[in-house]
Amino acid sequence: MPEENMRSILFLISRYPGYGGIERVTTLLANQWVKKCKVSICSIIQQAEDELIAKLNSDVKFYKMPYGGLKKSQENVDFLKSIVTNENVDIVIYQDSYFPCQYLLSSIKDCRSWKIIEVEHSSPSGFEIQYKEYVKSIPCWDIYHRFKSWFYNQKSLSNEKRNRRFIYGICDKYVMLAEGLISQCQKYGHIDDNSKFEIIGNPISMDNSSATLSLKKKECLFVGRLDSMKGIDKLMRIWAIVESRVKDWTLVIVGDGIMMPAVKNAIAHYRLEHVCLEGFQADVKRYYQTASIFCMCSIYEGFPMVLPEAMGFGVVPIVFNSFAALDDILVDGEDGVKVTAFDEEAYSENLIAMMSDDVRLKMMQSKALENSRKFCVSSILEKWDELFKNL
Repeated sequence: MPEENMRSILFLISRYPGYGGIERVTTLLANQWVKKCKVSICSIIQQAEDELIAKLNSDVKFYKMPYGGLKKSQENVDFLKSIVTNENVDIVIYQDSYFPCQYLLSSIKDCRSWKIIEVEHSSPSGFEIQYKEYVKSIPCWDIYHRFKSWFYNQKSLSNEKRNRRFIYGICDKYVMLAEGLISQCQKYGHIDDNSKFEIIGNPISMDNSSATLSLKKKECLFVGRLDSMKGIDKLMRIWAIVESRVKDWTLVIVGDGIMMPAVKNAIAHYRLEHVCLEGFQADVKRYYQTASIFCMCSIYEGFPMVLPEAMGFGVVPIVFNSFAALDDILVDGEDGVKVTAFDEEAYSENLIAMMSDDVRLKMMQSKALENSRKFCVSSILEKWDELFKNL
């Protein structure tokens, strides 16, 4: 295809490069599309640039906004306009919905011949779920802090409503990562129309061609940030129950965060002897290869890439049923287990039952490996190609 007729795609993202799932998906898609399109990435904030930018195809153009903050910047507006003009951009993919960067879209909306695609990577109900969980920790008599929490939750919901309504109005397509998230987006965005919604899940961003079940050990695996949203405090209480009854399994925790001290305190408090703290790891492939069960206790998620990634290595997920995308990722009892959110006793019982039934575990490992193929790169790229054709 002559270069002047090539599709030109610009990813607009608040942080890139970075260690998160959004950044990994952006890298994967950019590296695939640059084989037949012009691809650019523009970010406001960068994380571990020297290490992570090496994973990006050198043909992908990477731009850094001159102002590295999330407040409105005319300098950033002018910079973005120059990119879309110089790169002859015809598709802008906005990879955020909850960062205050929508003004950048507003700055180019009236003079555009390009299409805008919004991709919602989080759960629209996240703020509400987080609020309800937090309120449980406030005593009934503490009216002041209960009111204060309610007030800030209402403010957050109002901001989210305004942001989503604006983005939905300005974009040409609004991509959700799972079908169940559409109704949430409409509810929290107060959006009546649904004609712009498309469903495209995230691809597995890790090469699992060498995955084998022969390396499996008696290991449970947690991968993620150590914070309350990921439910690491719940997992520590669950594991205390499990370890009191099962002595030959190990919990491997890969990740770091503000709750690392609390995790270490829980290990000491419960006198846990079978927990391995691995800290942050840029490459978690080797942990997927040996783990048998994947533990997720999140309060909420959008579309957690770690689940299909783990399943792609035959790691069976046990997950609190706390987010809509879970139905799109696993089949309860076949390739994973859903547990009523946030029943810690039921979770521990399901975990112990899985550990105690080697036949069932091996069967579900094989199914997880097989069913994860629907998230392979080629399947997801086909959906994107179809969307591009219909713009």
